[in-house]
Order: sequence, then structure tokens, then C-alpha cells
Amino acid sequence: MKGRLSHPSTPIPNDFVRKTGKKRGGYNCGRCGLPKKGHVCDFTKDSINEVPTPTSGDAKSFVSPSMSSVIRPQPPPPPPPRQAVPQLRRALSFDDIGVTDESPGSDDDDDEREELLDLESELDISGSGKLPANCLWEVLKRLPPSSLLSSAKVCKGWRDVSRRIWRSAEELRLGVPVNAQIGLVGSVLKKCPGLVKLSLRMKSDVDATMLACIAFSCPNLDSLEILTSDTSVNRITGDELGRFVAEKRCLTNLKMEGCSNLGGFTLSSTSLSALCLSDLFCHSKMVFNCPNLKEISLEFSRQENDNTDLTAMVDGLGKSCPRLQNIHVASVRLTHAVVLALTAANLRGLRMLSLVLGSEITDASVAAISSSYSWLELLDLSGSSITDSGIGMICNVFPETLSNLLLALCPNITSSGIQFAAAQLPNLELMDCGMSICNPDLDSPASQKNDNVELQRTPSSKLHLIYQKLIIKHSRLKKLSLWGCSSLDSLYLNCPELNDLNLNSCINLNPERLLLQCPNLESVHASGCEDTLVETLKNQVSDDFTAEDYFPCKRLPDGSKRIRVPLLYSPQPFDDAKRKRRISKQRSAVLVY
Repeated sequence: MKGRLSHPSTPIPNDFVRKTGKKRGGYNCGRCGLPKKGHVCDFTKDSINEVPTPTSGDAKSFVSPSMSSVIRPQPPPPPPPRQAVPQLRRALSFDDIGVTDESPGSDDDDDEREELLDLESELDISGSGKLPANCLWEVLKRLPPSSLLSSAKVCKGWRDVSRRIWRSAEELRLGVPVNAQIGLVGSVLKKCPGLVKLSLRMKSDVDATMLACIAFSCPNLDSLEILTSDTSVNRITGDELGRFVAEKRCLTNLKMEGCSNLGGFTLSSTSLSALCLSDLFCHSKMVFNCPNLKEISLEFSRQENDNTDLTAMVDGLGKSCPRLQNIHVASVRLTHAVVLALTAANLRGLRMLSLVLGSEITDASVAAISSSYSWLELLDLSGSSITDSGIGMICNVFPETLSNLLLALCPNITSSGIQFAAAQLPNLELMDCGMSICNPDLDSPASQKNDNVELQRTPSSKLHLIYQKLIIKHSRLKKLSLWGCSSLDSLYLNCPELNDLNLNSCINLNPERLLLQCPNLESVHASGCEDTLVETLKNQVSDDFTAEDYFPCKRLPDGSKRIRVPLLYSPQPFDDAKRKRRISKQRSAVLVY
């Protein structure tokens, strides 16, 4: 068997023979076995496999190498090619585990179980009563931020778990106390590098320094909410807000209160999809350059000296935000001209339109809206001056699409218009008519003391506006609000899907003229109502009742139906085999504040 041979003139001792296996510090030549330091090997690859044949002259000087020095171990075979292993999530990396419940797109249960087992093996939780790491994770992640900071002081295991919870947090709701330093918020945000959604409830003043801290600490922020209180002042200007929105390219949702100091501003963003600004006042320029904006809510101050040009603002929305789907504007300066500018924008994707507190919005405005946007799903004209004729136009244009109709604070509509809307809109699920069926002369405290005298002085032509009757029969209506309807005298509801009814401050509603046939009713709000009305409501929305000897309905010659069971019982299919049956209702409550 041939092997590697040493230098012919220099025999190799056994100490220099390379042994099998790699040892740290063995720096010998692989061909001749001599130390590599300052060594130039004379052997080539071809001469290693050839055994030299000594001649007669140098036979004496030739030393035959021993087998241990000639036969060298064969190198191990090359390892098989390494297969590409997918990038698996580490056991200690909780970047995609939220603080809340598990999302539908999470990994399988087996993978999570293996990760939690690895977490238990790597964390030192000996000082926590040997509580499993997965249980400790589930407990600590439900704590508020202040308690989570305190739990890190218990032991090393708790501290490690709390740090991982902070790093894995994707949503944070933080209350900033009065006179709090910016370093407090910065220290908390620094613990959450993967924060996606942030909500700050400010009790201290907020300025551009807070925006800079948020931009530095939350590079992947997707949603920002800044809420103010009575003790805080928002000092952020329009230029500072515009710079923040332009730099945060991943920001999609922004909500900010107390925006009275913005002045003129320009918001430019390709990622922003939802924007909500409140307490706006006297803005010289409002430009929204957001091509992907889908929802906008602008609430202005109710001061009469507000000089914001809403017509120019709405006209700019149609040009720079073509994908708008939801628009909400609340301002006392809303006029018919603003509605015309909105209809000229031709927003084809508009689904929800809310124009609130515009006393100059009339039936002509309703006609303009109906002609341009006939596919609306929500229409809110609360505080407008529309009449029953405007409600008729709404019913004629949106019979199949409209599901939410809000007409609160509309003094010119009556119960007849509301009944017509409920009858002509089959897909209606929410209706708000608060403070619409009311008589302002009877709502004041002074007039309530002498209401009998006032009623005697009221002309007979206006008595129908005081004693109004409302009858609604709807198969899909779920929420009905009649708060403050002081002129409502009678109410009859037959809505099997209704689950929420608001009758707050219905001071003139007669308990004897109240009938609720709503088996799924869950809550009734009756704050400010008479005690007799509250008792009647409690009796009609009782938990369960029994109906015996049920008889079918009989049609009379005039086309009406006679129901021979008590009116409170819902009609059931007639069955001769079951004469007695128990009708159960969901547990409902009458709420009196």
C-alpha cells in the first residue's frame, strides 16, 4: 500500500507524524511532516505517490522509512452539502407575539409549545417559585405598564420575562400625568422597539418635543393617537405636524385632539389612510396631499368667530384624496355651498357621509347629495334644517344601500317623516332621531312648571306637533335613539331585531301609549323619564313570560288583524299538538342614570 513518503535524506521521527483528527496547535506540513514555520516543502503532489528506487551508490545512505512514517491516514471524506435551513423564529424572540390574544395568522400550536419549552430551559426563574415560563408570560402580559415595571424588580426570571414582553409589545396605551417630563415617556417607549400602535392620554402639555421623541423611539409606528384633557394644551403647530407626517412613511392612522394651535398646515403622506383632527379653529390653509387617504374626520370648534374656509378645504379634498370613503365634518359653518363643492369632487368611492351642525344645510343640499352619491351606506345630517321632504328624497334614492341614518337635532322633521323612513328603508339597522321630535318652548325648566297653561294657549293647528305618535315596524332595525323627544306622546315598536333603545328625557311619553314588541331587546335607556314610564318599561321587557291557549290571527273585513292573545306576546306559528308553550326572551335591562 502506497502512502506519503518523507524527505529521502531526512528520516522523520514518530513525533512528527500527523495523527488522525484535528488538534489545535498542530502546524506541521501535510506532505513531509516538518514544522511549517519557515519551511518550504520540496515535495509535489506527484512525488508523494512515487517511491524512490535507491541505486547501488547511495544504497548505504538510503534509509527505508518505517510504515508508521510512510503510511499516512487518509483524510476524512468531505461532509455532505449543507441543506438550506429556513429561518426559524428563535425561542427567545417574541417579535410577532402580541400583548393581546393570538391573531389568526400566528404559528401552529406545536411550534409555540416548542418555543415555550425552550424559553423555560433558558430563563432563570428559580426565584419565582419555579413557575413555568409560559404561565409567567401569560400572567405578566396582562398587567398594566406601571405594574409590569414593578414586576421586573421581583427576581431575575421575572425581569427577563418582563423585558421580553416590552420588546414584543405592539400596542401601548399610556397616560401621561400632569407636569411629567419628556424623559418619562421616552424611557417607556425605548423598551418597546417593535411598537406599532401608540395611544397617549395627555394630562400635561404636548408640543413638538413629544413628536420628536415618538419619531425616534418608534421607527415602525403604524397608528398614533394623542388625546388631551382639561388640564393639557396641545402646542403643536401645523408645520411641525406636517413634518412629522412626512417623515413617518409607515404611519397609516393619526388621531389628535386639541388642534386649535395648528394654524395653516399641509399634510403630505402616501401611507396615511385614516386622519382624525378635533378642536380645529381658524385655519388659514388646510391642504391634504394624501392619495391613499380613505377616512377623514374634522371637528371644528363651535365658536362663531371661526373663519376657516370650508369650501376651499372640501374642494381640495376632492383633488388630492380621490380614494376617500368616509367623510365626517362637524362645524357650525357648514353651508349649502360646502355641499355643492363636495358633490363636484365626484368621489366615486364615498360610502359614509357625515355633515354635522350645519344649520344652513337644507332640502336642496339633500337633493345635491342624492344626485351625486346614490350608493351611500351611512348618512348623518344631524343639526341640519331638513324637513320631511328631505327625508322623502333620501328614501327614494337610497332604498337598498342605506343602513345608518342619523337625523338628530333636526327641529323641522316630525314623526311622520321618521315613520316613512323606517317603512321605505328595508336595510336600516341604526336610526338616531334625538332632539328632533321636540318642542323647544316646552323643554325649558320654566315652561315645564306651567305646561298645562302653555298647552291651553297653544293653537289647535300646532297641537299635532306636541302630541306626536310614532309607529315603527322594521325587521332589521337594531338600534333606535329617541333621546330628548319631548313631543313624543305615543310609541309603538315592532322590531324583532332591536337590541338597544334610547328614551332618555322623553318627558311627555305616556306609559299607557307605550308598546314594545321587541323580543331581542337588551337595554333600554330611560334617564330623565317619569317613574311610571320606567315601571312600564320594566314590565314590558321582563325576562320571560308564558303564553297559554294561543289562537291564530283573524283578518277583519277592513283588512286589519285581530290578535286574541295579549299584545305583549309575540305571535308564534299555530300548532294543535302544543296548546301551551313558553316563550323566552333575552335578559334585558332598563338603565336609569
